[in-house]
Formats: sequence, C-alpha cells, structure tokens
Amino acid sequence: MPEDGLVVPYWDVRPRQIRLPYDQVVKSFPIDILGVPGGDVVFTSTDMNIAFVSDGLLTCGANAGAAVIIVEAVQDGVVASRRYVQIDIGTEAQQPVAPPAIREIVPSGYVEELPDGVWHFKYFTDWFDQWGGNIRVHGELAIVLDLDKHYRLYFDVWGDIESMGVRNHDTLDLYFNNTWKRNFNPTTPVIYPAWNQPYVIPRRTEWVDLWEFIGRSVTVRFVWDTQDALYQMFDGWYVGNIRLAPPWGI
Repeated sequence: MPEDGLVVPYWDVRPRQIRLPYDQVVKSFPIDILGVPGGDVVFTSTDMNIAFVSDGLLTCGANAGAAVIIVEAVQDGVVASRRYVQIDIGTEAQQPVAPPAIREIVPSGYVEELPDGVWHFKYFTDWFDQWGGNIRVHGELAIVLDLDKHYRLYFDVWGDIESMGVRNHDTLDLYFNNTWKRNFNPTTPVIYPAWNQPYVIPRRTEWVDLWEFIGRSVTVRFVWDTQDALYQMFDGWYVGNIRLAPPWGI
C-alpha cells in the first residue's frame, strides 16, 4: 500500500495490441476494461484515419499505418492513469497491399491530363470567329471503381467558363454509370460581366457517397458539354485531387 494510504486499483485494457495486414477491409474489435479504473474511461486516438474507439468497439483496417489508442481513467476532470493499445495495419514490408479501388481513369474527347493529377475539360482553340466562337465540344473523364467497402469519392473542382449562359452552358455534370447525380455550374443569380469576360468558379472540394456500390463496380463520369459553339475562348473546367476515403473522414 502506498505511504499516503491511498489504494491504487488494478485495471487494464484488452487487447493491448492489434497487428494486421492491410487488406482495405474495416474490422471492429470489442474493448474490454479489466479491474476497476476508478473513474470515467476516455478513449483518444493518435490518428483517427487508422483506428478509433466508439461505443466500446475499436475500428481499424480502412487505411494502412500505425496509431495508438490512449485509454485514460479520469477522476473529477483529472487524468488519474493511462493505458495504451498499439495498432499496426500493414506496416511490415512483407505484407501485401490490397489491389487499389480505383481500377482506371479514362479521358475521352476534349479532356487532357495536366501535372499533379489535374484534369482539364477544355474548349476547341484552333480558330475563333469575331465573337470568340467556333464549335461545340464534348468530353468525359470516366473513373472505374471496384468497391469492397464503404467509400466516399472526394475531388476538387473549379473553372473559367462563359458568363452569358453560365447556368446551362459550358456544363460539367457527374454521373454514376448512366444515372445523373450532380451539376457543378452556378445556381445562384449571375451578374454577367461581358460576353468576352469569363465567369470564374473558385476551387472547392466536393464529395459523393458510394455506399450503394459496396461489393460492386461503378463508373463515376464527369461529362463536359459546351452546349453550343458560342464564347469558347476561356479556360474551361478543372477536376483534381481525386481520392477515395472512408465515410468517417479523409
């Protein structure tokens, strides 16, 4: 017994370590508290993308890496003691990495790849008439996904398109296979600067939930259409930083 007469209760946490190969499959393990912590038990993760605890379950496996679950016994707002759970997912060199969920990215039509993973949905630029027009163009970026679990698809989108018909011209739309899901053109009232001045769309991050395709394949399609041949002398649309992430965070 300590000299001050206080009894330090025994307590511990199980499991103390989880080491798994990386197979992109989310797994959950019950957390058991042994003994008497002597206060409220609080769980904190050093990396929520690797592992976290919620409702008594430790969840991990979506991403490769290492994390520590810090388990604290809190008495009257003060941390009295701590225990730790070490998580290692696919950190050993000999462990194979599961096949990527993004099978392929296929551009067609007026779409080009730029550095740093940016895709440019462009206009025809070989010649222009006096109004900056030439021909109507189309383009598509098809992303083929094989989904073994719940994902969200994140991406950045921005552009520089005609201002005269910005809501329904120079359109960029998103499809799941052949089903329309979203349009990225402005929906708010637009003040047209001039026919020869672009409407600038600031870069923003968007995401779509792919839960309905768990265990299946899907083609996510970005479809570009100028809708007419007028006012083609701008930059067009850009999509970049395309990535998959679990629904609880990126």
